[in-house]
Formats: sequence, C-alpha cells, structure tokens
Amino acid sequence: MADTPRVAVVGASGFIASRLVEWLVLRNLANVRPIVRSFKGMARLARFDLDCRVADARDPAALERQLKGCAVLFLCVVGGRDTLLQSAEATYRAAARAGVRRLVYLSSAVVHGHHPPQGTDDYSELVVRQPFEYNVSKVMAEHLFRRIRADGAVEVVTLRPSIVFGPRSNWWTAQIATDLLSNKAYLIDGGAGICNTVYVDNLAQAMWQAAIAEGVANQDFIVTDGELVTWLDLYSAVAEAVGVDTATVAMINSDAVTQLTRVARRKELWGKVTGNRFARAIRELIPSRVVETIRQQCHSARLPAYSSALVEPASRGLPSVDPEIASLQQCQYVLPITKAREVLGYAPQVTFSEGARRTAEWLRFAFGVAQD
Repeated sequence: MADTPRVAVVGASGFIASRLVEWLVLRNLANVRPIVRSFKGMARLARFDLDCRVADARDPAALERQLKGCAVLFLCVVGGRDTLLQSAEATYRAAARAGVRRLVYLSSAVVHGHHPPQGTDDYSELVVRQPFEYNVSKVMAEHLFRRIRADGAVEVVTLRPSIVFGPRSNWWTAQIATDLLSNKAYLIDGGAGICNTVYVDNLAQAMWQAAIAEGVANQDFIVTDGELVTWLDLYSAVAEAVGVDTATVAMINSDAVTQLTRVARRKELWGKVTGNRFARAIRELIPSRVVETIRQQCHSARLPAYSSALVEPASRGLPSVDPEIASLQQCQYVLPITKAREVLGYAPQVTFSEGARRTAEWLRFAFGVAQD
C-alpha cells in the first residue's frame, strides 16, 4: 500500500468509524491510522496490521503527534456536547499543525431538524432552535467548524447522514431488534413516516469520496441511500430477521405522542432524582407523603379518555415512548442527495433491500436466531 494515501480515523472504535476502517483496508484504498481514546478501542480492529494510535480527541497536542504524515483526517467522535465541540476544535488545530490537507467531519442530518420542510437541501440554514440537545450540539459543532476553517489551514468537508443502519449498528439495528423481542417497539402512525436511511457501507463510500474529490473544500453534503424508505420498512426488515410479527408492534397515533412523551420525561426525571446522592439526602427532609405524591405523578401513564383508541393493539398497554425516536418517526420529507451525487460523485452501491438482507444475516447471528 505504498502508493496509497495515509489517512487518520479519529474515534475509530465507533460503529461507523470501525466499518470505515474495514472498508478502506479491505479495498486497499488507503494506509489507515486508527486513533482511539484507549487501548480497548483497538479490539475490533486488532485483526488488521494497522498503525493504531491512542490519543484523546480533545487534546490537540496529543493529536498533533499522531496525525503527522497523514493527508486526510476523518473525525467520527461521538459523545455529549462538550466532547463534540472540544474535539472539533482540537482536531482542526492539531490537523493544521500536523500538515493534514483535508478533514472529513461526520455530522448529522438532524442539523436540519427531525421534520425538515419541503425544499430542504444541503444549502438550507441549520435549525438552531430544537428540543433535543444532540441536534443542537451538532448544529453548534458545524457552526464552530465554519468559524475556524476560515483561516484556510485545513479543508473541511462535512457529511450529514441520517438513519445509519447495518451490521453492528446499535440504535437503528440491534436496539430495534431488542425492542421488538421484548415487546417495547412501537411505530407512529403505522410507520408511514419517512426514514432517511443510509446503509453503513454507502456512508463509508461517501466518506471516501469526500476525502478524494476535487473542489469540495468547505462544503456540506446530505448523505442517504437515495430511496423512499418508511419506518415500517426498516422495522419490518429487522422484525423478519429476528422472527417477530410486525402485527404485534404497538401502533401509536401521532395525536397521542405528546402525552406519552410527557410521561416518559416524568419517569426520566424521577430516575435522575432518585439516582442523585444529593437529591436523596434532600428527600430525607421532605415528608414521605409528599415524596409519594411526586412519585405517583412521575409514574402516571394515563392518557386522556379520547386517546384510549390511539394505541393498538390495546392488550399491549402503553409503551414507553422515547421523544426523539417518536419525533424522528414523524418525518414527512425525503432528504435529497443531488449535491452529493453531482459534486462528490457519490453513487450508493447498496440498495435498501440489499442492506436489509445483509443486516438480517448479522442479526440472526448476533441474536442466535435459527433459520428455517
């Protein structure tokens, strides 16, 4: 691989980043240097003979040493707001001092909100006011990159994938399977909402195109499979893989979502209160009858009388609704990938149906599901 470019992957232990490393190595496209926060992050990639390095993505001095000799840096760090923002600035500064030519930043389509209006594209203004911290954090990170890349020291290409699924995916593959098997899964409005999927290998391809394409410095790209896929399509594919009948999945009318998510937030709040040492000490000073009243309110799962028919099948009872997932399931817009196709040369190689087939094979192996 002497003639291939040397690239660094920061956050290489994650789902997307580890698959990117595999994808590049198995195709002999690049000399890959994975950078992880601790030695245990190298476990999945240890089967390859790679120049793995350890560095905290928030430490520019440590990163600079590990980035020497790399032409491209893929930034795939996950975490809370502080981690996202600190790693964004640290990696850019380190890349500039190390002589890295291009930084490919893995952002998210949530910068456009969960319900992007018709006409939303790569050039649309980012939605700053959103109810979910992760979404706002991604917006803040993109704004940060726009400010610091103005010095021209490093080219920045930003990719915005949406629902990334495939083998080893937690949120949009394994967790769905777990919820289905434990009768905790639900679909809003029958799963008719738009699910802007991107199979993980398609995303890896887009990331590579972002690394090598000419004339794309400081540009942003939405990345999906380029197909109309609904949430029912995704859940049905996972359900079939693990032997669950989608007819048993709770179907929730969107009119009931507000009340159900309010209940979920109350229970989450109670969990935080009871799990905090200081809060437990304060509780000892409050009369027990007051504490019990608060507990009952937090655990109340009553819907208004008119909503009793909004959850089917009724025998399942009321599922615990995650506000972010419920919001995502109500998307009504297919995000366009016209710019990625025309400017990056991105052409999804794996269709949704083929991606679902590959994912199903992994799920049956991972969950020990016997095939007929």
